Amino acid sequence: MMMISSHFRRRFAIDTFRRSCTVCQTDRGRLDRSYSNQRPCLIDTIQRINLSLRSRSSIHDKTHTTSLRYASSNTNGNTSTKDTEKPIKKPKKITTLSMAAKKRRGEKITMVTAYDFPSAVHVDRAGVDVLLVGDSCAMVELGFETTQPITLDQMIHHCQAVKRGAPNRPLLVGDMPFGSYEYKDVDIALKNAYRMVKEGGMDAVKFEGGSEARANTVKHVVEGGVAVLGHVGLTPQAISVLGGFRAQGRTAANARSLLDDALRLQDAGAFAVVLECVPANVATAITEALEVPTIGIGAGGGTSGQVLVFHDLLGMLSHPHHEEFVPRFCKQYARVGMEITNGLAQFKEEVESGAFPGNDYSPYKMSKREEEMFNELLENGSKDEGPSSSSLEDADESEQLNLYGNNKTDSR
Repeated sequence: MMMISSHFRRRFAIDTFRRSCTVCQTDRGRLDRSYSNQRPCLIDTIQRINLSLRSRSSIHDKTHTTSLRYASSNTNGNTSTKDTEKPIKKPKKITTLSMAAKKRRGEKITMVTAYDFPSAVHVDRAGVDVLLVGDSCAMVELGFETTQPITLDQMIHHCQAVKRGAPNRPLLVGDMPFGSYEYKDVDIALKNAYRMVKEGGMDAVKFEGGSEARANTVKHVVEGGVAVLGHVGLTPQAISVLGGFRAQGRTAANARSLLDDALRLQDAGAFAVVLECVPANVATAITEALEVPTIGIGAGGGTSGQVLVFHDLLGMLSHPHHEEFVPRFCKQYARVGMEITNGLAQFKEEVESGAFPGNDYSPYKMSKREEEMFNELLENGSKDEGPSSSSLEDADESEQLNLYGNNKTDSR
């Protein structure tokens, strides 16, 4: 006897019901393919047919029992999971080419700094295009007054953490720290850039400055196979020369100089240029003059994209300098710092008052028998040796596995 699959039995039963139902006859051929738009009478019948077929079959694919996806049919009356279930596509990797394509299409590019695993996870989940492991880490993470003290080894350490937090989709750019690329021997810069890529896991590196010497270094590094993001305007690593964190390009001559710097970086092979703390009209003019994208920070809305420091835009209050004032160009989208402080203060208060942990957060219990034995040991003042290793191995497995919950994982 030919075996008829449960799928065809279900199809036959549904079609039979349709022919006998006056409501479905009236709307025959007009039922939408999506389950949500089908008649209640048909939906109820499909559910009953699924349950009936499940009870009849001793060998049944679990994916076919309770699902109603087979209720949908294509125009030929055939059913297929391909029509109703499409695989979830992984987001495409952001590359230097896709950034250039965004500029051509007039789409804005987003970039945010990240310095560790948690910040990388948050920025990646938000769908930001570019994660910059900035040397601003020296200030907002390590507490220095400027970006100059951070070393190449420290930058690589933070780059590795960011790579683990956002390994696939965003473009990862690592700042070359002060003192790692400024030498006449451009091979030093290339060697250090290789470390940022090979050890740090970065897709590209960032250089500050656009002088002829800097452009020559950028050209050498790009020819060596490492993508470079340029940076002109306020260059924090040169704070000693600039005399502080000062806006740039506010005179005609200085603005023209910034344009020349940006053009040199483009000609040297930089895939994009950061414009920091320059007048909006100057940034717009530079953006229009360049073929490569520009990323603005305190440079108005005429650039190809925008970048902000993670801690600044979230109000982390992580640095004494930033507690006094927020940079004028930075919009605070949250006040995370205050929430963190309030949470920690509440923890301190509840511990001191005895409210925490309480019964709700004291989940691990002894069996009644073990509790009685333990109390006897305390009462008798026994100095016997503790349980043998074999008895520990025989302990209830669930107590060992459920240390962090009922999901049998180490996730908290």
